Amino acid sequence: MSPETPYVRKQYLVDRAYQIRFVTRVFMVVLAVAVVSSLLSTTLIWFNMYQPDLNTQVPMISSLIAVAATLLIELLLAIPIVFFLGIRQSHRIVGPINRIKRTLEAISNGDFSQRITLRQGDALEDLAKYINTMAESLARRYPKS
Repeated sequence: MSPETPYVRKQYLVDRAYQIRFVTRVFMVVLAVAVVSSLLSTTLIWFNMYQPDLNTQVPMISSLIAVAATLLIELLLAIPIVFFLGIRQSHRIVGPINRIKRTLEAISNGDFSQRITLRQGDALEDLAKYINTMAESLARRYPKS
């Protein structure tokens, strides 16, 4: 890849196993927060609204149902958002790492013309710049005969 050619994303799942593991971990954190907040809000409502008379508990029961339903809807809405953002963010790390690995392998095999081209805003842009500088230095130091 020449340095002037911008890199275009072809796929989001570059390293499927890593990215799915990453998204699963993020989702488990979101789920844990949802469960804890649900239990906490239910407990607070229960203790603040509880009265021995059953007729006066109707507002409390309806409040608990409303809180539980709201949290469930929020969780269902969060699932696709967390999945998309997790895959996208992990791609911004895994994609550059894979391109850097391929370029370093080519350089180690003596092809000093290889350069790393990353999208603007990708993680590891500085590392890619230093590797490109190293490859240019090696190409000047060891020209092909």
